[in-house]
Amino acid sequence: MSSRHDPMFHEICEVEAAISKFRSTTGNLQDYIPLLRLNPFSSGTKSAKEHRRRRDVYLTKLNRELDERMEKGTHKTCIQANIIQDKEAALNKEELTSISLTMLSGGLDTITTLVQWSVALLAQRPDIQEKAIREIRKFYSEDEPLADAYDDQKCGYIVALVRECLRYYTVLRLALPRATIKDVMYEGKLIPAGSTIYLNAWACNMGKPFSVFSIYTRDSDTDYNIDPEVWSDPDEFRPERWLEQPDAPLHTYGLGYRMCAGSLLANRELYLVFLRMLNSFELVSESEVDVHPVRGSSDPTSLVTMCRPYQILFKPRNEQVLREALKAADERLAEHEKV
Repeated sequence: MSSRHDPMFHEICEVEAAISKFRSTTGNLQDYIPLLRLNPFSSGTKSAKEHRRRRDVYLTKLNRELDERMEKGTHKTCIQANIIQDKEAALNKEELTSISLTMLSGGLDTITTLVQWSVALLAQRPDIQEKAIREIRKFYSEDEPLADAYDDQKCGYIVALVRECLRYYTVLRLALPRATIKDVMYEGKLIPAGSTIYLNAWACNMGKPFSVFSIYTRDSDTDYNIDPEVWSDPDEFRPERWLEQPDAPLHTYGLGYRMCAGSLLANRELYLVFLRMLNSFELVSESEVDVHPVRGSSDPTSLVTMCRPYQILFKPRNEQVLREALKAADERLAEHEKV
């Protein structure tokens, strides 16, 4: 897709947002009460099937077009193509489809929701904005509002800001469920094979003891259990903590070999979003909104925790320079599309 104006872009966003709500850990009783699945008049089941049909349409189209480009040798380097070309992987169609879905929708609502929360908070914290712009100015002048698209996260304060947003606003509070494949004894209690396990990632990020059972498969002796005292001030939003303790644990993406496959990509995306946004604009709050990660939630039953609507003003730090930079970026994009 060449731009966000492509109709398929809007179709993907709409369908994936709906599917995310279906996957709520608390909103679908038929996930836990099998008898409810026999209801022939279930509107939820009907809606889920329709969204699955719509998803299959664009997923098939995207995969077919990628296959055609690969046959012609005109495809661009991408994760999906690399996996298909990896002969050692030898993945079947179902596995490739699963990876396609992960790459397509894995960060569609989580990253945007995190940015939504973070922008609301930053608009109410001019002190953090001032610290950020001071650190950015060590690498980029006022004449470089868009910074370097290939910046390898060299501004330490922005890296810390991203990590603190990921910690404080763990938008996927309960990580996606896992199932035990054998009986496990945990603190003297039996967890039978086939049990559904949820990791309370938000509680872990807040430095609190595990509030639910959690099991990890790992190939090292690293202890993933969090010390409740890892943070002395977990309820405070303070990016500096990650400069003081750069190796502190972060559970937003999960842990072990089952952690989010797109975590590195997500970190780079978020870094560039915050770097360019704060380098280009001063964020000014124009409406009252509760930015507390629990009290400010608009729907506690949603799989992804979203904040309530709000209004802020993006005030350009240097409007003329920003307009020129955006115009130059548009021209580069147009030239690239011609090629």
